[in-house]
Amino acid sequence: MDLRVRELSDHLVAKWTSPTGTELMAAGAALVGGLLDQGALSPARAGALLGWPEDEVLARFHEMRFDLETDPVGHIIGAGVSLDGSRPHSMELQGRTLHGWCAMDVLMFPVVFKETASRVGSRCAASGAPVTLTVTPDGVRDLSPATAVVTLAPATGADIRQVFCDRVNFYATPELGRRAVDEDHDLAYCTVAEAWAIGKRLADLF
Repeated sequence: MDLRVRELSDHLVAKWTSPTGTELMAAGAALVGGLLDQGALSPARAGALLGWPEDEVLARFHEMRFDLETDPVGHIIGAGVSLDGSRPHSMELQGRTLHGWCAMDVLMFPVVFKETASRVGSRCAASGAPVTLTVTPDGVRDLSPATAVVTLAPATGADIRQVFCDRVNFYATPELGRRAVDEDHDLAYCTVAEAWAIGKRLADLF
């Protein structure tokens, strides 16, 4: 793991262990549990899960720079784990195929939920080629292509999807990952095994 990757990993842990990060993680975990148990959540259901007034749910997440994903009628369908089947990153959780906002989500959440073997699918952000692997409690296996890498980004400055999730993707080869870094100097890239290890550090905070 090179220095920039380690710095970004430490930065992520610092973010989620800060007072705001701790509050956000607890609230996000409650919503993820609700999405898994109940499906799309109305603001009233989400408020009940959180113990917040329903008309404050979206605003309070927005204040913490974590805009929730909603459907056309205003129901919450994503908080890291997403019900939106059009998203490129998929994973198996509790016997179902669900989606993530970024590559890190689909590496991390199977560990959070103690899946023994979660099949993960995505695509290279540059070429569109499929990337598949299995996430286990001990690492990743069955990675295809074996050369795939993951980009990492800082997670502060604006909404989490804008500054982090939209830039944390799988790439089919190190060369494609390097090109992404050349185009966005805030990024770094690492092996999928290293990205899983970072996701494990985050999963252990839940």
